[in-house]
Amino acid sequence: MSLKSFLPAAAALAVATVALTGCSQTANVSGGDSSAPAASSAPEASSNPRTDTKTDASTDSGKSDASGAFTVNESNAHVEIPAGTKSVVVNGSNNHIEGEAVSEITVNGSQNAVEVKSVQTVSFTGSNNAVQYEDGNAPQVGSDLGAHNVVSKD
Repeated sequence: MSLKSFLPAAAALAVATVALTGCSQTANVSGGDSSAPAASSAPEASSNPRTDTKTDASTDSGKSDASGAFTVNESNAHVEIPAGTKSVVVNGSNNHIEGEAVSEITVNGSQNAVEVKSVQTVSFTGSNNAVQYEDGNAPQVGSDLGAHNVVSKD
């Protein structure tokens, strides 16, 4: 048997290997171990102080940095803003986000509900978002590039 007879099988194996290499499933987990298994479809109790109630699609819904900024990249999650947060950035959509007093909220996603004790500045890029505050003066709207965004006192 010649080496030429193995070439079609080797080519098919190479194509299958390349195709399977491109098919990987990753979870969007901020600050977690990327080798950890994906979240199961059953809801579980949260021991993470940053999230109050988790949905089955949520594993770690936000990420804080050293400057006190908190970023939410997840969608369809219920997220608790960590104490001491100064700035909140919401990139995901369809979230319910709650927290204490913050300085600034930037909402890039759409259809988010954000409830805080107080906020000084709110900016929107996305649409159909609602920011509610409990105390203090009405926040300044820095920019509203989206549509149908609302800021109201609770």
